[in-house]
Amino acid sequence: MSTLEQDLAQLNFEYLMLAREAVRSNALEAAWRFGLNQKQLAVMETLTVEKIRELASNSRAIIRLLPLQTPQHMSPAVHSALLLPTHASSEEA
Repeated sequence: MSTLEQDLAQLNFEYLMLAREAVRSNALEAAWRFGLNQKQLAVMETLTVEKIRELASNSRAIIRLLPLQTPQHMSPAVHSALLLPTHASSEEA
């Protein structure tokens, strides 16, 4: 494994561990901070360290960069509503 792949795996691992702990402590905030939907929150909450290591070593970046600014018109209630499953998103699974 090259240095780049090792560094990427380490970054992925730390990101996934942080996301999992955020989901476990406050799912709504984790959804906002990490851009996760309801299904992803459920998966993240149950990941073991071994599974996180496996996912982290896939040689691809897992981190998703989000816009720095949240639209001012988005209230917590609106963001909460985005976590509710929709007909279209339930068909993707």
